[in-house]
Amino acid sequence: MAVTFSSVFSRKNLNLVVGLITLLLVLWVIMFAIPSLFVSLFDTLLGNLILVMFIFLAAIYNTNLAIGLFMVFTVLYRFAHMGHSMDGFIF
Repeated sequence: MAVTFSSVFSRKNLNLVVGLITLLLVLWVIMFAIPSLFVSLFDTLLGNLILVMFIFLAAIYNTNLAIGLFMVFTVLYRFAHMGHSMDGFIF
């Protein structure tokens, strides 16, 4: 089944697409305004356990939601640790 632009932005999916874009914008604003929040969330054992439990509880409700959250948390984890790999470099 081919996914077209009109099928993604149809009346049926409009609320989902607007909600997803809103969520991504809110996450971007929070990450821009308070970057230490995400760094501290992914650097501590308790923060990682909270994220894993959040994904587990979402998987009980909806597996697609849990897979999506896992991918979002993975991207945020990579962004949070992006600065750590560049600490030793001097440009």
